[in-house]
Amino acid sequence: PLFEANIPVDFAHPEDDLSGYKLLFAPLLYLVRDGASENIRRFVADGGTLLMSFFSGIVDERDHIKLGGYPGAFREVLGLLVEDFVPIAAGEENRILAQDGASYSCGLWADLVHLEGAESLASYEWDYYAGTPAVTRHAFGGGVAYYLGTRPEERYTKLLLERICDETGVRPPLDAPPGVEVVRRRTDDRTFTFVLNHGESTVEVRLPRPARDLLTGAEHGGELVLEPLDVAVLEEQGR
Repeated sequence: PLFEANIPVDFAHPEDDLSGYKLLFAPLLYLVRDGASENIRRFVADGGTLLMSFFSGIVDERDHIKLGGYPGAFREVLGLLVEDFVPIAAGEENRILAQDGASYSCGLWADLVHLEGAESLASYEWDYYAGTPAVTRHAFGGGVAYYLGTRPEERYTKLLLERICDETGVRPPLDAPPGVEVVRRRTDDRTFTFVLNHGESTVEVRLPRPARDLLTGAEHGGELVLEPLDVAVLEEQGR
């Protein structure tokens, strides 16, 4: 979903300096050193937004279980306690019910979550854990921590990521039609935008400011037209 939305993603070590980011994704961060968990805690407390998935914060660097209840190192940041894990067999599924009443399938995994300050955004519909939280949101310090206790269908994941990106002010470089990939690169004084049309139809992409295509030399005002499988490398003007 992030690729399709043209949201650029970096890969960072959990102990790196994260202060330059607004939004941090931590999928299945199973093994965590104390320095990493404190770094992520500080990132959220200082105003960042975290989205973490199930089976995170479980063990230390020696693969020893972290005591004090799951999700171990991140219990306080996430504002919840995971009582137990429920692996969902291949071919089977549960469903989650979102706050707006919409229902979505989920599979692979289910955490049995008790809220400790977090709010539930979606809850399970079936089995003995029906009604318990599956997706949560927790305000911590100056930031926010989201938690996915299951693997929802992509339709829900896309909606959740859209909500989180909108909330944090994370935007794509350009508003582009489906099938058009956009990547922006900056130097100290120049900005380059790569626009790739992966589709088989001609598309129009609106530009926030005039730009020159470095491949053709063409000057573009407020609009770029790309033929099927066409590519443009734009240098923005006036910056």
